[in-house]
Amino acid sequence: MAICDLVRPLEADWQATLDGVARGRGWPTSGEPARLAVQLAKLSAAYNGEGSPGGTSAAAIGTGAARLAFSFARDVPKAAGAVRELVASGALAMPEGRPLRVLDLGAGLGATTWGLARALEAHGAKGELEATWVDGDAEALEVAQAIARARAAAGVDAVRVVGRPVRADLNAGSDAALGKLERTGFDVVVLGQVLSELDRGEAGTPARIARHAGLVRKLLRELVAPTGSLVVVEPALRDRTRHLHAIRDALLADAQASGASSPDARVTLFAPCLHAASCPALAHPGDWCHEDLAVDLPAWLVPVARGAGLRWQGLTFSYLVLRKDGRTLAAALPRRSGAPALRVVSGPLVSKGKREAFLCGELPSPGEPPGARSGGRVRAMRLDRDESATNAAWDELPKGTLVAIEPELDPARPRVGREAVVSELFPSFEQTQAPSD
Repeated sequence: MAICDLVRPLEADWQATLDGVARGRGWPTSGEPARLAVQLAKLSAAYNGEGSPGGTSAAAIGTGAARLAFSFARDVPKAAGAVRELVASGALAMPEGRPLRVLDLGAGLGATTWGLARALEAHGAKGELEATWVDGDAEALEVAQAIARARAAAGVDAVRVVGRPVRADLNAGSDAALGKLERTGFDVVVLGQVLSELDRGEAGTPARIARHAGLVRKLLRELVAPTGSLVVVEPALRDRTRHLHAIRDALLADAQASGASSPDARVTLFAPCLHAASCPALAHPGDWCHEDLAVDLPAWLVPVARGAGLRWQGLTFSYLVLRKDGRTLAAALPRRSGAPALRVVSGPLVSKGKREAFLCGELPSPGEPPGARSGGRVRAMRLDRDESATNAAWDELPKGTLVAIEPELDPARPRVGREAVVSELFPSFEQTQAPSD
């Protein structure tokens, strides 16, 4: 199975599920796209800072139906995309003898939980996912439970989701919210579009970055199991993604400064990055690194998106996956003659006589001995006249692809020559089970 197969739109039976929940609340269904489009436009404006302030519930602005019918279906594949490499590598699997324990902070309707469950199911997993849903929006938690009940009654999901709601608002203070939890040691802690909604009035400030890095560090240290994961999913918007990049850098800098004996040092960057150096995108104010997968919305939502003036093609998001056991995506990828793995972080840049793309990962360090590498980004090029059978994969490298290039690229002259071998890489961890404790 290709790793991209773990990320897919909701199937037709989900339309029946969501419409049934909507009817139960007296809301318009997907069969009323014009009514939903009006709500969706209002919801989109609020989330983008054009209307209600961050943290305002969908109920308060009268857009609960749009959130159920549209946003849920849009957000589920984003979460699946964020965990696809964890699942494909075997770093995330269903445990034996007990449910998979998930903490979903800012859960809303539970879309992030369902994305995780569907990625596991697409990989062949079966069993129960026990989710603790934390959110300050009572209506959203009620709808999340209704969705879970409807799916359980249908009996069509190999990974069954059982949700336990906890009413708590992270905007009111993380300590108070987390104090309502009854357990720790979660296999996965997820934050789906949460950080960018916290403290929006302080956007761009160092204090906000430090506060959010501290929250993520606390979650990883206190709530994630020793072999568990923490997953952050954010919109692909420039400022919100750059905020996530800055949190990443702050976490890694603090871990390095704290020393090996400190609990804060146990921060392992699993994905998407293949290195732990400073994020190259932050060096340029107009840059940000996000995913853009070829996963469209379900056909039944196209009229709703069109009516609200929103796109339905493709799936964009940014994400960060952290662990504390030293396990990384880079180590999961096969080595090709020692060439390090690189990630394609741009679309193809095609101009007369050449085809280019930005690549990020471990690169040779200029002026250092052979074999010395450091994290960075390059704009690599292949001239049309150098196209060959061994480098033909250069023509088909979507954004986000993991790739090896032999011989290793020279950062001072990152050119893919005629004799170069370009290979797409896939994770190769052996399948392992989560601990049974």
